[in-house]
Amino acid sequence: MDSSQQIDIFTSAGHLFFAKNFSFQMLEIGKQVNVPSEEYQSQLLAASSDSSHLAIVITFNGRGILSEKIPSILHKNHVPTVLISSTEYHPEIKYYDYQLFLSSKENHYKKMSSYSTRLSLLFVLDTLYTAYFKRHYEDNIEKKTKYYKKMTGE
Repeated sequence: MDSSQQIDIFTSAGHLFFAKNFSFQMLEIGKQVNVPSEEYQSQLLAASSDSSHLAIVITFNGRGILSEKIPSILHKNHVPTVLISSTEYHPEIKYYDYQLFLSSKENHYKKMSSYSTRLSLLFVLDTLYTAYFKRHYEDNIEKKTKYYKKMTGE
C-alpha cells in the first residue's frame, strides 16, 4: 500500500459500504482509494490500471466478474493484487499476490444476514488502515490535522 500511487478496491453488494468507508479513512490521510460501484466502471478501472496501482478484490466466494474477469485483467496489467475472501474460496492463485481471509461460517443461502462476514471484513479493512497509518504515524496525524484545519478555515 505504501508504494502504490493508487489503491483500487473491486467488490460488490454489501461489501461496497465497507470499501467506501476504507476509502474515506485513507482520504483523510491523503491516500486515494477508488471504489467503483458499477460493473462497467470496475472493468474500465481494471483495464486502465498498471503496476503503480494496488488492487484489492473483496469477494466471499468469487461470484460474477470478481471471480475471473477483473482478476484476469489486473494480472495482465501486472497490478499487485490482494484477495480478501472466505477461507473456502480457492481461486486461481496466479491472479493474486496476497490473500486475506474472512470468516467462513455463513451459508449464503441459509442465513438471516451476513453478520460474521461484515464484522470480519470491517476488521480486515480496519487492520489494513491501521497498519498503513502506523507506518508513518506522525506524518498522517499532521496531514489529518492540516486537512481539517483547511476545511474549517483555521
